[in-house]
Amino acid sequence: MALADDIEFFGRAVAAGDMDRAAAVKALTEASHGGLTERGADDLITNWQTARSEYRDTFDRTRQAHNRLTGCDDE
Repeated sequence: MALADDIEFFGRAVAAGDMDRAAAVKALTEASHGGLTERGADDLITNWQTARSEYRDTFDRTRQAHNRLTGCDDE
C-alpha cells in the first residue's frame, strides 16, 4: 500500500513538526500521481493515523463485492 505509506510518512512529519503542512500536502498530492486533490491530501494528512486501516477496509469491501457480483469465491 504505497499510498498509505506516503500518507503516514507525510502525516507523521507534519505531526512531529519536521515538515510544513503546505509542503506535505503538495508532496502527497504529487506522490499520488493524480489520485488526490490538494484538499484530499490535506484531509488524509489530518487523519494519517487511520488512513491505512480505512484503505484496507475499502479494498476488502470492494473485493468482496466483486466476488459476489462475479460469482468468484477466492477468500
